[in-house]
Amino acid sequence: MFSLYQTKKQNIMSLQIIQDSEEFENRIEQKLTQLRTNLVSELKKEFQPKTPEEFLTRSEVANLLKVTTATLDRWSDQGKLNKYGLGGRIFYKRSEVENSLIKLK
Repeated sequence: MFSLYQTKKQNIMSLQIIQDSEEFENRIEQKLTQLRTNLVSELKKEFQPKTPEEFLTRSEVANLLKVTTATLDRWSDQGKLNKYGLGGRIFYKRSEVENSLIKLK
């Protein structure tokens, strides 16, 4: 059985005649394995599992930042912290609280 197999080396196309069907299958299997490995590697880089957002109560944030709840209210009014409400309770996203801290020189 004769099969044509193309290879690309340094932007030069060359044709090789593969006379053995087993060799042809082996080369195809190697290429598929290489493509699968590359694809899985790229997907792992691009798609990281999402972690659920953690919400903290006013007292938890106050304890975390070592301030009073009145200070939290003032910072929220000034737009320094975003607050979220549900059923008359106020919550803060942990990630937003951590990101609101600024680096000092």
